Amino acid sequence: MPQGVRENILDLGKAVVLNAPQLFIDVDVEADGIAGHGSMLSIGAQSPTGESFYSEIKPYSEDFLPGNREFCENHGLQRERLLREAPELSVVMFGLHNWTTELRARHGKRAVLTAFNAGFDWAHVDLGFVKAGFIENNPFGVAPFDLKSLATQLNGNWDWSKTRKSQLPRAIVPDGDFTHHALEDAQYQQKIHFGMAGLLGQSAYLGIAQRV
Repeated sequence: MPQGVRENILDLGKAVVLNAPQLFIDVDVEADGIAGHGSMLSIGAQSPTGESFYSEIKPYSEDFLPGNREFCENHGLQRERLLREAPELSVVMFGLHNWTTELRARHGKRAVLTAFNAGFDWAHVDLGFVKAGFIENNPFGVAPFDLKSLATQLNGNWDWSKTRKSQLPRAIVPDGDFTHHALEDAQYQQKIHFGMAGLLGQSAYLGIAQRV
């Protein structure tokens, strides 16, 4: 894919996302299990206006899924190190709450958690806010925006099997790959997000996004 073509699509998509009525914040979570059975070990968030948030998190549960834990251990999120060095969940979620709330106030828009397979990430984030004492006060609300679902709009026949990153149009897949560092992955994901918005065009994207 010629670099100029990809850049044009990304630039168009970024403009579409920036002009949306909501503030779509790309989020990535690394966790050693699912929400309620494991710990969120790191979180990264990237706003379309350039602000970012990142933190590792001290494990807060003895539960885990063996495959998830092994994956996290292999990507720098070793449990014993995090127990020694990472901040408590409540500290991280307080910081994320302040960061998100300030962005909402600055831009005058509702913040929407955006992720690729958003159910996984949102569930960890929502439970994290609850555990930190923000009962019914998740600044992202209860409805995340799922880019994997949005990808069905690109393949023309609602084929869920073609929503994997490897099946996306080459024009919107950035160089490189996910690193499984939460902020780097949120930033990489945002490029895919912009690419989707660019390919779909303003009217189609906003029609979908306004239903969130």
